[in-house]
Amino acid sequence: MISSEESVEIMRKAYDLGITDYISRPFDAVIVKKRVQNTLGLYAKQKRLINVVVDQIYEKEENNNIMIGILSNVLGSHNSESSEHILHIRIATEMLLRELIKKTDAYHLTEADIALIITASSLHDIGKVGIPEEILNKPGRLTDEEFKIMKSHSEIGASMIRDMDFPQDKPLVRTAWEICRWHHERWDGRGYPDGLKGEEIPISAQIVSIADVYDALTSVRCYKNAYDHDTAIQMILEGQCGQFNPLLLECLKESSPQLSKTFKKEKDDNREYYEAQRISEEILRQNALPCKDYSQRVIEIMQEKIKFFKENSGKISMEYNVISGKLVLTDGESQKEYQRDLPGFDLYGVYDISEEDIQRVKDSLDSVSSKNKEVSMKVMLKVRGERQMCDLKLHTLWSSIKTDGYIGIVGQLDIVK
Repeated sequence: MISSEESVEIMRKAYDLGITDYISRPFDAVIVKKRVQNTLGLYAKQKRLINVVVDQIYEKEENNNIMIGILSNVLGSHNSESSEHILHIRIATEMLLRELIKKTDAYHLTEADIALIITASSLHDIGKVGIPEEILNKPGRLTDEEFKIMKSHSEIGASMIRDMDFPQDKPLVRTAWEICRWHHERWDGRGYPDGLKGEEIPISAQIVSIADVYDALTSVRCYKNAYDHDTAIQMILEGQCGQFNPLLLECLKESSPQLSKTFKKEKDDNREYYEAQRISEEILRQNALPCKDYSQRVIEIMQEKIKFFKENSGKISMEYNVISGKLVLTDGESQKEYQRDLPGFDLYGVYDISEEDIQRVKDSLDSVSSKNKEVSMKVMLKVRGERQMCDLKLHTLWSSIKTDGYIGIVGQLDIVK
């Protein structure tokens, strides 16, 4: 700030309002120029440093998500539970936590605590690697002895974390241990393994417990079909799955519409909107993170996807993640998932695409850029049981995390009449 005012009171007020420097009389052109240049230089360096930190934070988060995806598939290959179970637990855990902090500050949960619980929730069932597969995947009712073995997974998981070469006083290690051991405890003391009751159960384990029960009810398991959302919520609220903290049951009721939309198998704009909204709110809560550069690009990518699917609604949609290699095809209420590099799997063979069309698609994608993101063409492939001509439209998604190309593709198939 440059001013003819020289009083200390005025200067203090100016600094309180957020200025970085105050230049008063006598004015010297050279000195004024140098001080302005220094201020701008400091600002530029600070901004670069913030951007470096932001990129590192989000790169770590991306790596964290990849590791969680690997963990999901490892656990999913060992038992009949969906590989999406861990992702579902994370989403439901966050929803319940957000509702909880709206209702009370009794648990003194900071943003760091919330992030910690969400991350640690991914490890809640890690102890199941120590349970025999014939018990995990038994289609019928377990015997008393088998159920006793099954229940031991919570103690096995806690022991695995305790025996790892990590400092046990680290918040993430401690929270993961609590969740592993106590996510099957119940409010009335009738859970396991320790019969804790009420607030003896850490809030982290209480939250994950409800999220786990909800996903178990609404998912297909080897021993049961899936319940619909409304039935599952009613069963939990009525105590058919054990007693839970009444306050958390209120949070579950408040989260119910959002849970229903998010966990629907069909692709819909509400699910995409929730994810964009969640990321936006997360960024805005972190005052240290600028709303430009990387964080803004995350939001823009979600908005790109929403816009693309809205403009091309009613057609067969696809979404491909370059980093994870996961491809999802959605046709109405039918959804199929494919994994890149899965041994023995040939996506092009499944859809009966000619070598010529495959090469045309690859060449077109090789020509895209962050400024020219879309490609369109006609291809012959097997859709809805028969081989037919389709209009294919692909929209590539770009991010500063991956500088050598796009990070994903969203697309639409429209059968030529």
